[in-house]
Amino acid sequence: MSTDKAFDLLHYEFKQASAPALWIVDENIAADTIPTAVPLICAIANRLDVAENLQHKGWDCCFDDYLLEAIPEHHFQSIFLRIPKEKAQAHYIINQAQRLLVAGGSLYLTGLKQEGIKGFIERAATLAKKPAQTWKADKQTWAGKITFTGISESLLDDKAYRDLRQSPQDEHFSFWSKPGIFGWDKIDRGSELLIQHLKELVKNHGAINSVLDIGCGYGYLSVHTARLLNARITATDNNAAAITACQANLDHHQIDGEVSADNCAQKITPRFPLVVCNPPFHSGFGVENDLTDRFLASAAQHLNRDGVAIFVTNLHIPLERKASRYFSLCDTPVVTDHFKLVRLSQPK
Repeated sequence: MSTDKAFDLLHYEFKQASAPALWIVDENIAADTIPTAVPLICAIANRLDVAENLQHKGWDCCFDDYLLEAIPEHHFQSIFLRIPKEKAQAHYIINQAQRLLVAGGSLYLTGLKQEGIKGFIERAATLAKKPAQTWKADKQTWAGKITFTGISESLLDDKAYRDLRQSPQDEHFSFWSKPGIFGWDKIDRGSELLIQHLKELVKNHGAINSVLDIGCGYGYLSVHTARLLNARITATDNNAAAITACQANLDHHQIDGEVSADNCAQKITPRFPLVVCNPPFHSGFGVENDLTDRFLASAAQHLNRDGVAIFVTNLHIPLERKASRYFSLCDTPVVTDHFKLVRLSQPK
């Protein structure tokens, strides 16, 4: 049993698979929740660390931004999905499931009531033109089985999930982005704060000709840091959609740099005079989670001896406490009602 009852409902169904099936893996699944591989099921994950954890457990798993169009029609008897946080993403997968399933094949959906699982099941059943079978683990945790016999002429609104579009913009840039990236259609206020103060925070650290952006998202920090410092950018993220969008923004704005799929920059070997990071504590990660240590350790590992790392976090995150394990100097030069900028130097 995992701590996610919705996943437990899904696992009970897919471990009984007797024909080719597809598991579309929730990006928030915990590593210790991943079960042993089921031979007839292939998996697809949009987060690199999740995909690698599945492969380690023996799963036939690919890493991409749920490129379901690349899979032949009528390929699976069953498709399994624990509803993701992004509504457009869920709608896109439900739309594609009609094409991927054999006639009479079934889509299994699970999730929590507060996540809108009942609505997703009902909308999928409307596409299938027949009632869904539903059951639940408790009042909050529901599952639905939707059986398709063909492809509906109407589709759910998936916000053109596959397509990059110029959505968020500020006085300097319009940014290419898409659903599937956290905060894809807005400017993150913490990142904006970091950029507002960046030149002042690094002015005593000499010439900066290269920058590492850990957890780059669609590339807001990368693009603006290049503008302010005229530096070469190395950007990393473990989200497949973020990699595509960030590269598109570097290309569009003719910025010297590269973007790579990586887990906290593990595969990057050079050191940098500047590291910038807006860590993903928005996803429910607390400061006690080892993710905090991994971001800080990576920043220390990739920082020059005389370099500087700038983190932006929510005000309540005591990042400084853990940072002392990795850096000799730590201060908080900018604090607002919601965010703070933490400056780290002299990596240990």
